[in-house]
Amino acid sequence: MSDPKELGDLIHRELVRLGIWREAAEARANVEPEETGVGYGYPIIGLEKFLGYFDRSLNIANFPSISLLTDFSYAVSYCKYIQKPASDMVSLDGATDRKYQDRARKALSFFKSLYGITGSFLFYIRRIRKYDNAKGLGESAAVAAAVARSITSCALEDNAIRNDELVSRLARLVSGSGTRSVTGGVSMWLSYPYINERECHAIRLPVDQKKIHFGAFPMPSALLTDDAHRLAESSPFYGRWEAEKFDRILEEIQNGFSIENLLTRAQDEMFKLNSVILSTGNFIQVPESLSIINDLKEFTRKNSALHYTADTGPSIVLMSQDRSAIEEFIEGRKEKFLWGKSPEKPSDYDRFSKEAQEFFMENS
Repeated sequence: MSDPKELGDLIHRELVRLGIWREAAEARANVEPEETGVGYGYPIIGLEKFLGYFDRSLNIANFPSISLLTDFSYAVSYCKYIQKPASDMVSLDGATDRKYQDRARKALSFFKSLYGITGSFLFYIRRIRKYDNAKGLGESAAVAAAVARSITSCALEDNAIRNDELVSRLARLVSGSGTRSVTGGVSMWLSYPYINERECHAIRLPVDQKKIHFGAFPMPSALLTDDAHRLAESSPFYGRWEAEKFDRILEEIQNGFSIENLLTRAQDEMFKLNSVILSTGNFIQVPESLSIINDLKEFTRKNSALHYTADTGPSIVLMSQDRSAIEEFIEGRKEKFLWGKSPEKPSDYDRFSKEAQEFFMENS
């Protein structure tokens, strides 16, 4: 395998050459006692997928990745600054779980060191789903984007929130996939070993997402994404998958990020990711999703316009530039199918303001 840093630097230079790369802005802290901010985020589905971190403390991944923004759910985050040190707190869907506090503590420690902030932040986060329960539909990306937008609007100067690359960099501290949620559409997260941390963020690619029709079969699973990262890195196949990544992404750049190539690659990536996890003795799919995949394999022999993929869960996403290909496959199926579309800023994303203020009053 060639040196990952050299390959990552090559991808970076190609993005600059094509005029696609945009820098994350510098920003100054602007914290006031009792200041609040609000932000939203949507989930993503991986096209060029990623698992495995080179640097867990800063959430720097081993290789770049590409994803598509979806509207299967969204997250809203309210953030309040208080002057009292060491009093950070996170409420997610009404719960203040220890796991949330630990993840927030790691991210906030770096954020505060960047901007010389000594006080604390309170977060009130809500997820709004179009399904009852599912795994693999990118909810962590939505939460990370919402949190990053809310803390940016709360703690940084006014123009900071308008620089997606800066907010993407901050979302990375919560979840790597959040980088691509912030920049939206079809986005690439530039990440690789020894990358300059300030440049480890996502950028929007010149792809018209509205040409991509998609929808999902939402399905639950007990596998946690954090477990998937750990399992993948223990796989004997992980190194091969990692080495191939850089070449495939360079091909995508050379092909001008062709939609058909990206969708074809997303399907191939699903099988590779599942193989990596399976080699550790663990399963991503469940009987219901395997049945759908088996039917899809049969269907796509006759209709190659339809593509399908899945991330670290059994929820299967169908994608095509021809909506009728999806309609033909789902006709008469008994499983719940959820159509998606290219999302805009939610019109009611400030709907939980009263609940957030009550939480802030109780914990300030």
